[in-house]
Amino acid sequence: MTVKKNKSMKIIPPGKKKCVWMEAGVVSFKLCDNNFDCSTCVYDQAMEVKAARSREATTFVPVAALTDNLSVNWAEKMMTLPASMRKCRYMLTGEVGRKLCPNAYECGNCFFDQMMQDRLLTEPLPVSISPEKAGFEMAEGFYYHKGHTWARPEYGGRVRIGLDDFAQKLLGDLSRIDLPNIGEAVKQGEVGFQVRKNQQLAKALSPIDGVVVHINKEVENSLQLINESPYEKGWLFIIEPTKLRKNLKDLYFADKAHKYMSNDKDRFFDMANNDMRIAADGGDSVENIFGEIGEKNWIKLVKAFFRT
Repeated sequence: MTVKKNKSMKIIPPGKKKCVWMEAGVVSFKLCDNNFDCSTCVYDQAMEVKAARSREATTFVPVAALTDNLSVNWAEKMMTLPASMRKCRYMLTGEVGRKLCPNAYECGNCFFDQMMQDRLLTEPLPVSISPEKAGFEMAEGFYYHKGHTWARPEYGGRVRIGLDDFAQKLLGDLSRIDLPNIGEAVKQGEVGFQVRKNQQLAKALSPIDGVVVHINKEVENSLQLINESPYEKGWLFIIEPTKLRKNLKDLYFADKAHKYMSNDKDRFFDMANNDMRIAADGGDSVENIFGEIGEKNWIKLVKAFFRT
């Protein structure tokens, strides 16, 4: 009796998305590592070249009749699917629950795409907060910098930036925030913006290289949003990244992010108890640290945990 081998299942890791070439069925497995910004994706460009060369070898054969997957690009392959399966790329990314493509995947000429781009520049996407594991809230699908800033890639290649829950609790109530100007370049690991508490200044590092394209004016007018909603309403600015894939490799994600937060919590209590002689109890919550440690120690802690 002949035993049929089962094909190994391809598991999509949490927080990852299928590349559009995989979604279309042109390739068996490929994850998107460029935030669905296909126009700047090296893999997409290479696949387009392969498809064009393969098509040249099968001249005069209609797209629908091609049997070699590499003879067509992902958009052509998608358009051969039933209308009910032609998912808009905003549906693929999870930014809308249900939307089919009416424009043959020519996003640059799509009214819906333009509307979404305008909306996403100002409105934060829904955020899923994971249960506290180290006394601090963390948002799923976010990338965390060691200086307690976060980066969230969004459709179109842009990245939203903010301060994490550890940072907002360490900072407490702020007097002022100095964000970069639109058009200004920021670099990963270098000072990207500043916050002020009374007369004290704290510098924060940018988690990503890029150019600022939008500022959250609501935060500038209502600084308490940073404390009340650090991952949603309290986001700070949006950038057009210049080294996204390289930068993401140097950030913490998923389990590694939780471990990093837990380690910094332990380091904080070690500093508070041993170096500063503060009776920190090591509990699960660190509310309004500034009020407990005093101004001098606040400055020392901010520099230590913001890595500045």
